[in-house]
Amino acid sequence: MDYEKAIKWLYDRQDLGIKLGLENIRKLIRSIPKEIDQLPIIHVAGTNGKGSTCAFIDSILRHCGKKTGLFTSPHLISFCERIRVNGKPISERDISKRINDIKTLVNDWNEEPTFFEITTALALEYFVDEKVEAAVLEVGLGGRLDSTNIVKPKVCVITPIGLDHQHILGESISEIAKEKAGIIKSGVPVISSHQHEEARLVLETKSNEVGAPIKFIDELLATENISLKGKHQRENASLAVAAVKTFLPNIKTKDCLKGICTTTWRGRFEQFRQDSKFDIVVDGAHNREGALALVSTWKEIYGEKKGIVIFSAAANKDLKSIIKSLSEIASLIIVTDPDTPRKLADYNEICRHFPKDIDVRKEPSVDKAIELARTLKGHILIAGSLFLVGEALAIIDNKRQIFEPSDQ
Repeated sequence: MDYEKAIKWLYDRQDLGIKLGLENIRKLIRSIPKEIDQLPIIHVAGTNGKGSTCAFIDSILRHCGKKTGLFTSPHLISFCERIRVNGKPISERDISKRINDIKTLVNDWNEEPTFFEITTALALEYFVDEKVEAAVLEVGLGGRLDSTNIVKPKVCVITPIGLDHQHILGESISEIAKEKAGIIKSGVPVISSHQHEEARLVLETKSNEVGAPIKFIDELLATENISLKGKHQRENASLAVAAVKTFLPNIKTKDCLKGICTTTWRGRFEQFRQDSKFDIVVDGAHNREGALALVSTWKEIYGEKKGIVIFSAAANKDLKSIIKSLSEIASLIIVTDPDTPRKLADYNEICRHFPKDIDVRKEPSVDKAIELARTLKGHILIAGSLFLVGEALAIIDNKRQIFEPSDQ
């Protein structure tokens, strides 16, 4: 199969939905004759900041001369972004070959592996073949039953835990924290960001149960020379430095600082100058804590200036909390529908949560929404969904032709 056919076959697996559990991925890994259990892994779970923290860790390790593998999700523009070695996305040729091999392998299985199970196996196999010296794995959803949880890492990392995906992970911080804590393993050090009291108690209890030393990073790095914007990114960078120091005990702080000041991670308060006066800001905030961090960063950079907000959100999100935050910095809202199989929040439901004094308009496509926003005078903010952010970046980058919609 060529890349187009291979990736279509893989995307068709999204119709199987999200199936939490480790039986299928274990079977798949056993069928691949690779020494996956020998990979030196840093495993990252949490609610907010997972991707940014992974990017910081990867950048630090590369500055220390390590060959790295990085596995994250979802992608923004192209599937290849999910799997990187030394910062370079996997090639379409490699994707095609590996998907074809897996397709042949699972052809007669009674229960087909899901999109994310196949993607996880593909990434781990690729990292073994590339002989990476450190593999950074981001949990897809939760932790305990996530496909990535078949690994025995060198370090476990937990970013801030908050309310998200409650329909799957639980309605309370404690319930969600139990799922995230599922990646904690006997004897493996755990590095956690500062947590809500309920989440902290769950993580401490789990660590004590299995005999895993745990350290909470409650103090931030003294430096403000961090490439990603916002106080929350300073928290993510502090967590990343602590994780790498645990993974590589002899690393020097100055090497860590070089890594965090050159980290790039797209769609996280990413700014584009649209003319001499106004910017376009693209940010993947899609839950309460993410929206709060976004608004804080906006005010830090733009003060009291408000923006034209292009917005969309998945149907299962906490619209009330997200919109309450975004309303503080919005002069006008343009609601749109990104190209994704994911069920989106209804326009009327979105409008119901915005204050009456904010004008809310509807545009059927992201292209049209950006086109309208550019005719108005002001900074533009695109936020609410990573699927919206991915499509917006494809448009801004003039890469519409290679944009690959996804819902996982």
